[in-house]
Amino acid sequence: MKILEYEFIAEVIEWDERVKACCDPKKKAETSSPSGDCCYDTWTEEYEEVVFLYNQSERRVAKVTDELAYMTGQRDMWKTWYDELTRVDDSSRKICHQLEIILHHVHRIGKNTHLTVKALNTLYCMIRDFYMQLDHLKIKYTEFLNCLRSINNPELNTGVGIRPLIDDYGKKLDIVIGTRDAVLTALVALIDAAGRIYQNIDHFYGLRTLLKEWKKIFNCEEPCAGDRKVGYMDRYGTFHKTEKKEEDEFEHVTLNPALRFPICNSYYYQEVGEMYHLDQMEVDRKSAELLEETKERDKYKAWKDGLDAVIKSVNPATRCAPVPAPSPVK
Repeated sequence: MKILEYEFIAEVIEWDERVKACCDPKKKAETSSPSGDCCYDTWTEEYEEVVFLYNQSERRVAKVTDELAYMTGQRDMWKTWYDELTRVDDSSRKICHQLEIILHHVHRIGKNTHLTVKALNTLYCMIRDFYMQLDHLKIKYTEFLNCLRSINNPELNTGVGIRPLIDDYGKKLDIVIGTRDAVLTALVALIDAAGRIYQNIDHFYGLRTLLKEWKKIFNCEEPCAGDRKVGYMDRYGTFHKTEKKEEDEFEHVTLNPALRFPICNSYYYQEVGEMYHLDQMEVDRKSAELLEETKERDKYKAWKDGLDAVIKSVNPATRCAPVPAPSPVK
């Protein structure tokens, strides 16, 4: 009885040339085969080669996995910085928006205050002229009384005829003139307050000027003109084209956090964004490479497991081992 029959299998299956030549039933048996079964020995050699290839592929998978983990961590670091800077840029834009609203109201208040100051100055002139007229009227009134006394007419004596009306007019004139100090003091205080409000709000060094300086600091009028695919502005506002990075450049250790507003046009912001996108492309490349290496490793593993099962099933040491005799029945 033949242990292995290859005739039918060799005619149907497309074997490897080494296996096909080995399993040719017309070929003379080789006495140099260690096991006496050349197909078993051929599969054993192939199994050793596959194990070697599998181990190599396993090491490549581990290497690419470590590189991917490193690049993912570095990509996430750049992403965190980029997102923080983006939030700062959004906040600065919101501040610019609020500054614009405040400036609008301050301008309206300053304009109204300026008109109020002009109106108070005009009112002061009118009131001053009014009291000057009262002083002139008082002089005329005094001259009129002196004239009455010089006439020495009994009908114009005090308390007689129309004299009470003339005296009453003089008293009321004195009362009105007596309000001058209080009115002018209050008016001067009002003019001073209005002037100080105008100077503190809409003057060369007022609140409006301060808000304008803040707008200049935040560069609120400057749009986000920098594009990482086109270029960026440096810390001095000079536009540069983005230089092409080397393919294997993973780290950039020369970054300086020199920020300028708006952040979106800052050299540092553009550089961080560029590094993030470069690392993202590298992560994508490493992920695709890991997928291919994993498929290659799994291919070798399936090949190795298949050969291992076949070798175990056709191993002459176990296949042709004598069957132990049954123990006698007691």
